[in-house]
Amino acid sequence: MAVELYDEHEQSERVRQWIKEYIPAIVMGLILAFGGIFGFRYWQDHQSGQRVLASEYYEVIRQNVQADDLAGAEEQYQVMRDSVGRNSYVGLAGMHLASAYVADGQLSPAASIYREMLDDRRLQSLWPMVTLRLVRVLEARGDIDEALALVDGEAPKGHAAAWAEARGDLLFERGRVEEARLAWQEALDNQPEQGGDTRLLEMKIDATGLTAEDAS
Repeated sequence: MAVELYDEHEQSERVRQWIKEYIPAIVMGLILAFGGIFGFRYWQDHQSGQRVLASEYYEVIRQNVQADDLAGAEEQYQVMRDSVGRNSYVGLAGMHLASAYVADGQLSPAASIYREMLDDRRLQSLWPMVTLRLVRVLEARGDIDEALALVDGEAPKGHAAAWAEARGDLLFERGRVEEARLAWQEALDNQPEQGGDTRLLEMKIDATGLTAEDAS
């Protein structure tokens, strides 16, 4: 009987020791687990709220543009960028506003918006399209060298034709006809696989009066 009581006492002491050693860690683990769940839900709610806020900003900007209030649209766009962070609506708003400036003949503010978008790593997926639009704005302003620098080198995947065509247009304006023809031919070679219309490129190539042998 004494042995049995000793065993029970020893087992009880072992249980108390185990509780002393491991319960705090278990409690902390539970706290962290529940904290992670609630933190993830908070993050989801926050992201959802940011998307809603961004869509509201975009709608205001769109309405300002339609009302020809480009200054108001620009102000809302800057507030939007500061408020909602990384969001596809920010890119859409920037493209929409810059296009409105171009249509209004205000090339400098359009170029500024496109440059800001290229400096924003959160909008990296839009960089190829934004680059091409900025190139055309710079071309219209006569900033040919700056525009050429943007399309010099390898094009982003899926944009080889547009990249080469823009480079050809700029080279032609610089009087570098042979190089322009080669660039347009490169664009023509890549155009079918990217679903573009080849007729305009063929007309540009023909307008140089050069053959493939002449250009080479």
